[in-house]
Formats: sequence, structure tokens, C-alpha cells
Amino acid sequence: MKRYTLYSGLYRFFNGVVLLLLNWHIASSQGGGYDALAISTALSFVPAVFVPPLIRFSPIVGGARMTAAGLAGVSLTLLLIAAGYDHVTLVVALNFVLWIFFFFLESTWEVWFNDEASGLDDDVLRKHSSLTMTVNQVALMVGPLFAPLFTRVIRAEWVVVVCAVLFAAVAVLSLGAHRTAAATEQEQQKEVGPKRPGSLSLLYLLAFMLVWPILGTFNLMLPLQALANGKSMLTVGIMDMFLGIGMAVAGTFLHRLTKSLGSWVLVGAAVAVAAAMALWLAVPAFGAPQMVAIFALGCAFGSLRVLLRAEAASAFSPRQVGAIVANANASSLVLLAAVLAGGRYFSSHIWLAPFALTLLLVLAFHGIRKVQSSRPIPIEVST
Repeated sequence: MKRYTLYSGLYRFFNGVVLLLLNWHIASSQGGGYDALAISTALSFVPAVFVPPLIRFSPIVGGARMTAAGLAGVSLTLLLIAAGYDHVTLVVALNFVLWIFFFFLESTWEVWFNDEASGLDDDVLRKHSSLTMTVNQVALMVGPLFAPLFTRVIRAEWVVVVCAVLFAAVAVLSLGAHRTAAATEQEQQKEVGPKRPGSLSLLYLLAFMLVWPILGTFNLMLPLQALANGKSMLTVGIMDMFLGIGMAVAGTFLHRLTKSLGSWVLVGAAVAVAAAMALWLAVPAFGAPQMVAIFALGCAFGSLRVLLRAEAASAFSPRQVGAIVANANASSLVLLAAVLAGGRYFSSHIWLAPFALTLLLVLAFHGIRKVQSSRPIPIEVST
């Protein structure tokens, strides 16, 4: 688990640098703006449709090796983006390819985590989920903060090249951390069968389906709000950092949380998001109130992700979790496209999207808890 935590943290750091650089470049360059960034964001979710069959029929065994393959694809695509960095249309097109590997990695990291978590009890599993999520969020929040600092030293396209090399390095390191729970999984399925009812897997799919639209709309609205208020890329990095701080705080808190208090997390998340929305509406200037609101969003969203990940790992096998996450990411395209299409007509209030979607995630998790309490007997889960 230590190597998984380190390598996933490095991945999130470089990911944060790359995402901010590309989003800012598309939003601020000539020929860019809301339409270009919205198209890029929507297209970035289309590759999620390809991931479920890739995960299901991948000839590569083990989450670590699957992750290494995805990282190699990210590295090669970034080199192509760097070569055509001055052409926004080409960057948008290659961003589509880049997100094929990003979505593939979102599932393979979960498969790898479940490989490592195989055999752990629920309390230890929740602690590992909190720890790894905290490290990942700290890395993800630091990445965007460093992006504008790196571009002050070297050109942005060379920053992309450096990130490509570092992604490749993490891919090589991941190959040395191969571990699979496939044999254990098959043995468990023979003896006791799958863990949870099919209706529960659908609720988990709905919950996971909201995760990427929340992050996607947040990454869309932040540079647009900054540009509309005359702010720089450094401001975007700082605001992004507050989301990461909130998620890291949530992970640290949940690391010490007893399972009996888990239901209070849903109430706390809903209250935090509602208060954040009220604060932003009351003081719309892009400054300190938005930092507080984004921090509250990070705390709420981070808490829900930690619980969702830990409980999914205890409810399903590694391959089942990978299938659920992949199908959820594919389904999220429709939701994100609807939000972005509507946002074209109320772009000044597009900041509401990640907050509203987080409230929907609270409701989805409430449904999961309700089914879990009413249907304790395991029957077959389809993947």
C-alpha cells in the first residue's frame, strides 16, 4: 500500500499541473474562451465510453501493470500536445486522446487499490482509503499551485514535456509494484459468491457517475470565473489549492472517524455545501469568500469520496469496482454534457454546478445507506 500511495500521489501532482496548464491555455488563447473550453471539457468525457470494455477485456493482469500502461499512454500524448501547443484546435483534439488514458487510469488505480486492500477488515480499509485519498488530494492541490510558477521559469510547452517524462518514470516504477488479488477473488467467489445485491451496484454506479462531473465543472468554471474577474492563472492555482486542502482535511478527519459516525458525514456535507453556495451568492466578488466556499466544497466532496471508495471496496471485488467505476465514468458524459449545454446560457452562474452536483452525491449516498440497511443478504452482482 505504501508504494501505491506514493505513486498515485506523484500521478496526481503531475496531473494537477497538466490540467491547469491545458485548461488555462484553451480558455485564454486566441480562439479559445467558454465555447472552446466547454467543447474540450465535454469531449474529455467521451473517452469514458471506451473504458469499460478496455477494463473488462484488458489482457494485462493486475492494477499496477494496467496503471503503468495507462501512464505510458499519457506520456506519449503529452509529447504530441507539446509539439502542437500553439494550435488550440490541435490541443483540444489531443486532449480528447489524453482523457482516454486518464479515464482508463481512474479505473486502474481503483483496481490496484482493491488489489492492495484484499483481505483487510473494514476499519483498516477505511483508514487506508482516507490516507491514500489525503495524499492524492494534497498532491493534486499542490500541482496547480506550481503550474504558474513553472511557467515563469520555462515555456509552458516545455513544462508539458517535463511532465511527460515524469509520467513515464512513474509508469516504470509502477511495474515493480505488481500485485493482484485475482486468485483470491476467484477463490472467494467460488466459496461465498459476490458480496452485494445488484440494486446496490446500480446505486454505487449513480454515485460514482457524479464524481467526475463535479470535478469537471469545477475545473471548467474556475478559469472562466478568474478571467471574468481579471485574475491570473496563479489565482486559479490558489483557488484550486483550497479545494485540495478541504479534501485533505476531510481525509485526515475520516482517518480517525468511527464507522458509527459515518451517517453524520452526509448531514455535514450537505450543510457545508449549502452554506458555501449561500456565501458565494451573498458576496459574488471573486476573492476570500470564494476561497472559503471552495474549501467547504472540498471538505464535503472529499468526505463523500473517501466513504464511497472505502465502502465500495468492502462491498465488491476489485474487478467489480473497476467495472462500476468505468461504467459510471462512461455514463457521466450525458450528465456533464447537459450541464455544459445549460451553462452556455447562464455562464455567469456556472460556478453553481459543482455545488449542486455534490448535493446530488449526498442524496445518492443516502440511497446506498438505505439499501444497505434494508438488504443485508448478499446475492449476485453483475459487472
